[in-house]
Amino acid sequence: MLSTRLGTLTMGTITLGAVTGVVFAATVVADDQPVAQPDATAVTSTTTATAEVITVADEPVEPEITEPEIKAPEIIEPEPFDYGECPPQARACVDLDGGRSWLQDNGQVTYGAVPIGQGGPGYETPRAGFHVSRKVIDDVSYIFDLAPMPFAVYFTSVGHAFHEGDPAGDSHGCVRLAPGDAEVYFHTLQVGDLIHIY
Repeated sequence: MLSTRLGTLTMGTITLGAVTGVVFAATVVADDQPVAQPDATAVTSTTTATAEVITVADEPVEPEITEPEIKAPEIIEPEPFDYGECPPQARACVDLDGGRSWLQDNGQVTYGAVPIGQGGPGYETPRAGFHVSRKVIDDVSYIFDLAPMPFAVYFTSVGHAFHEGDPAGDSHGCVRLAPGDAEVYFHTLQVGDLIHIY
């Protein structure tokens, strides 16, 4: 009695993306039954097992990329400028309660609004319409201890003026402007221009 095992082995190559590997496919033929001699009339029983060969395309698979949704930016409208009681013909406006001032031309803001200092208790800045009477680039207060008043733009006959100073502090009735702002007011305002303080 003769028992035999026969088999075949097939080798192939598989590529997944950038990884290459080896795939084996095997065919096994097994005969556990007695094999008859060539002259015998016995029937041979065989069992066959076959492994599947997996075929993979050579091209790498690209991942699907989706573009992010782009939304249009929301447009925020600016708040309309608060002109308060200042008339369009005024060249400079002062809002004492709001602590601000601005320059304008035909009712359109050209500079500001900027913070201001104003008269403290007993020295309140007057509220009314005035006209620029004179300008002095490097002046001092002869009434209040020669306090410096650079870029002074006078609008009353008793010494009220725009001038450079600390906007956070109280004045003796003048409208104080920060450095830079006072210079702009000095060079923009001309004698005769209307100043409105409310």
